Amino acid sequence: MAGLAAPTVNDKGLFFLFQSRKKGFESINILVTGKTGVGKSSLINAIIGKKLAIEGKNLGGVTREIVHYPTVVNETKFEIWDSPGLQDITEEDDAITKRIQHTLKQNCSHLHLFLYCIRMDRDRVEITELHAIKQLSQMFTTKIWDTAVFALTYANRVLPPSEIETNEKAAEWFKERIKEFQEVIVRTLVESGVLQDKAREVPVVPAGYYKPTRRMSNPRELYDRPDWFNPFWYSCANQME
Repeated sequence: MAGLAAPTVNDKGLFFLFQSRKKGFESINILVTGKTGVGKSSLINAIIGKKLAIEGKNLGGVTREIVHYPTVVNETKFEIWDSPGLQDITEEDDAITKRIQHTLKQNCSHLHLFLYCIRMDRDRVEITELHAIKQLSQMFTTKIWDTAVFALTYANRVLPPSEIETNEKAAEWFKERIKEFQEVIVRTLVESGVLQDKAREVPVVPAGYYKPTRRMSNPRELYDRPDWFNPFWYSCANQME
């Protein structure tokens, strides 16, 4: 595990997956959204393998407008749209969703992938995030979830209870945490009008940090998997239309 490089879509097999799913489109169009502070910009930089987005640290969230990041990786063109944080049950939130819809309609003929970010290191999915899921369902119709992946960000920061002493039990506990988030998300999707079977097909996948630090030499390693990046991108590739 030591010395893992920063993730990139050049990782073996992933580039081929994306190429095979382009289906004649000139670019792969990705929308990334979620509450302010969930790590949308960090996830964009991680999955593309280079710094595109400004990562907000203790700034109350950097993205105030819909930011467009066009980039090319190994001859594959990506158009990434980083949305403002959906954070409150307010008219301002409604305006943000409408602005996202308008921007995509004007600049993006087809959305291949929709990433909805939720922090995994919090106790639960927040009410405002559940409201935003319902709001997006109303604005875009429930078909928005056909190409969606829920990214459980900050997964590296999730720590098991102190009484869990073995790696095996820690891995089991971590998987249960993912299931807990998934159940809440599925229930909210169903309440939004998504059929139960369809709601369960939407991937809910942990995503950690990607840059090695003094405290974290192997940032891609999580309790239940040696590398969060490849399973995450495979889920994304499989959801793409």
